[in-house]
Amino acid sequence: MAEALIERWRLAVLRVRLDLARSSPVAVVELVGYPAKGATTYWRAEFDYAAFGLAEGTEPPTGLRVPRDLVEGVTSCLIADFTGDTALWLRLVPPYGHLGGVPWESALVPATGRPLLRVPDRLPPGSDPGRVWTVAVAVSAAPNAAWVAGYLSSFISSLRTSVAGEVDVHVFTDRGAEQALRALSHEGPDEPRVHLHDPGDAALPARSGSPRRRQDADARPAPGPLLWGDWITAGLDGRAVRALHIVTEGAFEGNRPVLSVSPDPAAPTHRSDRAYVTSDRVRRLADRVGASVLSFGSPPDNPCDSAIRIMADHVGLRRAGPTFYTALPLDPAGYALARAHAFVAGAPGSVAIPRDPSLFAYLQPEFVQAALRDPWPDPDRPGQTWLSGRAAIGESATSGEILPNALDVAGGEEITARYANAESVPMWVASSTRYIENQVASLVRTAGVPGETPAAKQAYDLGVGQAIAELRALVDRRMRES
Repeated sequence: MAEALIERWRLAVLRVRLDLARSSPVAVVELVGYPAKGATTYWRAEFDYAAFGLAEGTEPPTGLRVPRDLVEGVTSCLIADFTGDTALWLRLVPPYGHLGGVPWESALVPATGRPLLRVPDRLPPGSDPGRVWTVAVAVSAAPNAAWVAGYLSSFISSLRTSVAGEVDVHVFTDRGAEQALRALSHEGPDEPRVHLHDPGDAALPARSGSPRRRQDADARPAPGPLLWGDWITAGLDGRAVRALHIVTEGAFEGNRPVLSVSPDPAAPTHRSDRAYVTSDRVRRLADRVGASVLSFGSPPDNPCDSAIRIMADHVGLRRAGPTFYTALPLDPAGYALARAHAFVAGAPGSVAIPRDPSLFAYLQPEFVQAALRDPWPDPDRPGQTWLSGRAAIGESATSGEILPNALDVAGGEEITARYANAESVPMWVASSTRYIENQVASLVRTAGVPGETPAAKQAYDLGVGQAIAELRALVDRRMRES
């Protein structure tokens, strides 16, 4: 009987929880399967925090690694107890410190031969309509970085050969890389549907809403990290993108990971003069341009890869859409990332689940449902708190009342139907959808608390839910009138 059940599984979850109640932090790691009657733990071990290359203090992490005993234990258990086509999910239960920056995929994908996907906190994404797969690529590199032009040309080519249907790419990069990219053969940015934006056009929005160009001497914008976001938004000219890919070096401000960018794309600067961008700004930019997919690239000359990994993990855990990290030294042509884009852009089951040591992916289980024989386990079922690490939403009557309506609001069925075959989607429509999705996800997550909530909190949650529903109705109405 056990063998028959095993043959039906395509679910294995590596659950990692940081135990802070001991004298020093300990990571508790469990490999959990999901037979018909609920979760079953097949392998369990505990590891000191230092075994991952992490210190107990606040120092920025370096030299992160996966303990060899963990890799061997997980691999042996998967071979013994799970079928060869079982996908491995990584569930990092907050709070987990810097464990999100550990190169889990680089160690476990080659050892197990299976895809490894990370499970986010957020609800599944809502609508992401459009016929064309539109991507904005932003690259800020060290001056004269030799890898930029070749990588961009290869990644664009990889997108076109991987993603079914039309692909539209907007490239925003520093002046030196832009000139090198233009100098390449006509295989790259001069093809139709590849738009190479001039760094000289970087501008702040004027009061009228139109961009002010750099050549307007009285309107020259002050250099800084916000310049990139305004340039990208203005360059898209009111049209949303479905994916945003950012490649730049990382750094730490104290213990906080940040992106390191040139403060002015028209004038690349030395590392010591670069500006910093926080994860909140990156997330807001993705929402602003309407991107459902967000990906971070760590360049080959990155002095602080762990900062990019930790930021991508931090953002991916909380976003409503797919989030990817890619290590360019392991994927110099961008092929693995392009296949990941193809996976979320294509029809369910048409492209294999991403499986590459250069890549990690935060994907809602619904994206992978077509590749699973059995449904993804519902974390709100009795006994399934192992998945989320918190109490089930069903334990709160308020949450039970909010959840169905909130999910309907987040779905955006009218927007999906209207723009399903459109060549482009207005940026305001897509950004409004991203905002509503984030509000719904935050509401449901905070409402799902053990037991019943106080009366004041119930009233607040119900009021927020109603406000979100009214905002959705307003967006739908304006869309019909436009």
